[in-house]
Amino acid sequence: MSTSSFSSILLLVGTLALAGCQSGTEAPVAADLNSANPAVAEQARKVQELTTQIAQQKAVIETEKNKLTAMEQQLEGSKQNLEGIKKEVQATP
Repeated sequence: MSTSSFSSILLLVGTLALAGCQSGTEAPVAADLNSANPAVAEQARKVQELTTQIAQQKAVIETEKNKLTAMEQQLEGSKQNLEGIKKEVQATP
């Protein structure tokens, strides 16, 4: 699996997980969106928008953390391969 595919999958999973976490806070906001009071409805829209933006940003951060971890693992593997090659070269006259 390519790094790009892996990242896309992680982003999707993260977004879905975060969307599930925030659904409990959406019910009161959803009711306020339909408020007869324009100030309440407008503020509820702002709350909903910020909640969505935060969830999306958290998903991006989680994906980037996972990409960083994968890169660190690749680096460690590359270092180990380098050490192995160097030992092989030293052992071969």
